Amino acid sequence: MRSFSLQSHIDRTPEELFAFMTDLPTAPAWRSQVRKMEVVDGGPLRRGAQVVVTLDVMGQVRQALSEIWSYDPPRRFGTRNTASGVTGEFEYVLDPAPGGGTNVTFKCDVRPHGLMWLLLPLLLRQNRARYADQLGRLKRAVERTT
Repeated sequence: MRSFSLQSHIDRTPEELFAFMTDLPTAPAWRSQVRKMEVVDGGPLRRGAQVVVTLDVMGQVRQALSEIWSYDPPRRFGTRNTASGVTGEFEYVLDPAPGGGTNVTFKCDVRPHGLMWLLLPLLLRQNRARYADQLGRLKRAVERTT
């Protein structure tokens, strides 16, 4: 179920932007609530890789396990996780923009399981609020780099 998508233009090539986005130590600079991200087996980032995400959520430090389900440099990067009866899929699609830079689309899909369907409107509001400025933060972070 497509929950929502966001779009932005960033003044970097798709290759530069993809490299920045998939450099996991940069994640806290632009991803909401993320303190740290690292590949579980220490290997390269790739489709099927498991990533531990350390989050700051309402004053608590939590960890979540995500899977890289979409990895097509420099065009697509996506993660998926399931927790508390909800599967979330998050994907960034990078398209070269006419005249330079990259048009980025962030897609968020939320699939509640079981009785969690009853909370779908709340889940959607929470996710929209959490990710509302993520592309803005990404733009500011990557455009500060040279």
